[in-house]
Amino acid sequence: MGKTLLDVKLTKITKKISVCFINTTTFSSEVRKMPLFFLIPLCTALATGYLFKKSTDEIAYLAGVFAAISLILSLVLAPWQIQFGLLITVLIITNRLLQENEFKQTELTRKQSRELK
Repeated sequence: MGKTLLDVKLTKITKKISVCFINTTTFSSEVRKMPLFFLIPLCTALATGYLFKKSTDEIAYLAGVFAAISLILSLVLAPWQIQFGLLITVLIITNRLLQENEFKQTELTRKQSRELK
């Protein structure tokens, strides 16, 4: 018995769907396996940052230094997906700020050239 054209197309579609399903389940299992121990120094940094904002004594300076160190440590320990997301966010924000500063600079030079004339 030969396969009809419809059977062949259905088989190809089924294979594509199963490959897509396997890829999405692999990604979700990677997310579940993602180490979350980087959250410990991050939470510590947030707590000490709060202490830094609320305190006015010398302990506030110590808390601020500890918060900065904890934040850097949490960024180093973060999985590559989070680091990549932060990198893209920083690049987009700095690009926008650069464009705004260039616009302000051109406006300032235009005003100065008008005043000189």
